[in-house]
Amino acid sequence: MEQRKIREEIFKILFEHEIVNADAKTRSKEFLEVNKLSKSKEEFFVKYIDGYLENEKDLVVNIKKHLKGWTYERLGVVEKVLLKMSFYEIVNCKIGHEIVINEAVEIAKIYGDVKTKNFINGILADLVEEMR
Repeated sequence: MEQRKIREEIFKILFEHEIVNADAKTRSKEFLEVNKLSKSKEEFFVKYIDGYLENEKDLVVNIKKHLKGWTYERLGVVEKVLLKMSFYEIVNCKIGHEIVINEAVEIAKIYGDVKTKNFINGILADLVEEMR
């Protein structure tokens, strides 16, 4: 399974966690039982879910600092999850922002509103600018 597809599956699990408070760790285990990944991809998957959940409150605080003219509560679930994933990857995992933004925009095109990709791109560009 390619990395983008893995991120998309992580997004689905975290979306479910956000919308109905599903246990993301249990859903992750179920996913991994059905989908055999290489050892390195499985480790990425598990580490990602665990790290995201451990840092979720801090991610929200950081996102709120970058919302101009919006409140976090007004965001849709797709936007909340994509922003938290992206902030987690850029800030906590130190993954290159070009990769993260591209992946977030591609997922936004599939699951978001027509304006979601531009909104996500703008917030992430602001984060990257601040980090420089």
